[in-house]
Amino acid sequence: MPYTDLSKRLAQKSHRLVLTTHWNPDGDAIGASLGLAHYLRGQGHSVEVVLPNTPSATLQNTPGYAAAFVHCYADNTAKADAIFAASEGLFSLDYNTASRVGESMQSKIELFEGFKVLIDHHQSPDTGYDYIVSQTTKSSTAEMVYDFIAADGGALDVAAADCLMTGLITDTGSFRFPSVQPATLAAASALMTAGAEPYRIHERLFDANPVSRLKLWGRGLTSLEILAGGKAALVHLKAEDLQVCGYVPGDTEGLVNQGLSLEGVSVSVFAREDQEGQVKLSFRSKGSVDVNAFARQHWQGGGHVHAAGGRSDLDLEATLTALRSTLSTWLAV
Repeated sequence: MPYTDLSKRLAQKSHRLVLTTHWNPDGDAIGASLGLAHYLRGQGHSVEVVLPNTPSATLQNTPGYAAAFVHCYADNTAKADAIFAASEGLFSLDYNTASRVGESMQSKIELFEGFKVLIDHHQSPDTGYDYIVSQTTKSSTAEMVYDFIAADGGALDVAAADCLMTGLITDTGSFRFPSVQPATLAAASALMTAGAEPYRIHERLFDANPVSRLKLWGRGLTSLEILAGGKAALVHLKAEDLQVCGYVPGDTEGLVNQGLSLEGVSVSVFAREDQEGQVKLSFRSKGSVDVNAFARQHWQGGGHVHAAGGRSDLDLEATLTALRSTLSTWLAV
């Protein structure tokens, strides 16, 4: 069992633990972090969660987010630094390399002096951890946290179950992605038995949109381009679109998936120009198309076979031109 040694370590005494996740935390990052925090606190450990920055408004409604044990590094760096210094153990959840927590917090992960645990489902994990559980075939880090809890033998409370179900729902596309396996559905069943209510979580995540989200999706879909002989879809948003529509973090999550709904399209790409002029990229695919390899090769990114991210050092127009070229060439091969 991959979690046996970790369980033995945690069972020795009550530990002071800090749980961390990646920059711009998504549903899996928040769900896995808060779900594990609820569980470990219930086991008698002192647990603090340090997020690099604030998640979207909908994710701030996840049970426990408003608790005193949850902190944003960007909001109170001094307090977060004190938490790292006082902690005996550190968990890295839903990220494979320390650079994904952002430049300001990266050194806190790399130079942490206590024992370190990595639980993640992305490819090419960092070394330098005392306990590494890397399972790239898993649907989500939330599923892996559930596996740890099940192996550890402790009880799930409703808050932990709700958080972990949040991670499952978001990272599986409501259980429709190829990463969903029988074990994923077994985990979901156990979480429901513990009190998680998927329909309420779905409403909280997807049926409480601000007007800005719908306006931005409309603008993004209006920009739709079909490339590579119908195999690829590309949408984009300019910085001025974000400003005019009143963008708030989380508004564009899921937009990239819309291209895959088109017949014949196997790759969908979304390019977003932030107000600082930086261009962030999201890639989604289906079938045998590996966007993780594409993001790593061309766009300083990576992720999963069917879901990856990247960035461009070019301006938006130059990025779009390069995307049209690289996508067509890559898919032709």
